[in-house]
Amino acid sequence: MASALRQLSVAIVNRQPLPGFFLRCISSLPSEAAYEQEKSGVTWTKQLNAPLEIIDPEIADINELERARQWKDLELIPSENFTSVSVMQAVGSVMTNKYSEGYPGARYYGGNEYIGMAESLCQKRALEAFGLDPIKWGVNVQSLSGSPANFQAYTALLKPHERIMALDLPHGGHLSHGYQDILEEQEIDRDT
Repeated sequence: MASALRQLSVAIVNRQPLPGFFLRCISSLPSEAAYEQEKSGVTWTKQLNAPLEIIDPEIADINELERARQWKDLELIPSENFTSVSVMQAVGSVMTNKYSEGYPGARYYGGNEYIGMAESLCQKRALEAFGLDPIKWGVNVQSLSGSPANFQAYTALLKPHERIMALDLPHGGHLSHGYQDILEEQEIDRDT
């Protein structure tokens, strides 16, 4: 389907003759004049498609300040490393418009076939990166933050009651490594 749509758009852009099937499909669409007349009273499409600088200049300015800070400062936290343009395009794509609870092929909501395709591809690539047999191994690529990711790593590496050493938070560790704040040690009397 995607390939056919790409071929159609290339043919239109290059002004190539279209196959009869495409012509029949296109002729059943409303005329451009009717579409423009109907669209003239609609304002939400302009807001939906306008750049951030137009819709919310204050947030756009804050984004630019953060971009400048990232270029100026040296970040030593792995999760705050520079993201490539292609990764930003992937995570800022139309895929973010879809709620996708569950796993590929077993989701609660419909319309997740492409989300499932992307997730299955990520799983395949993760297994390939570590040279693992997909018959013997599975991989969950849905970690939403450091804590679930660390928990998944711990449960994969450790047997019950085993321990692992980790840095504490002020020295480069993560909250899920067992960091305890002084306030957490105090009891609070809820009746006062």
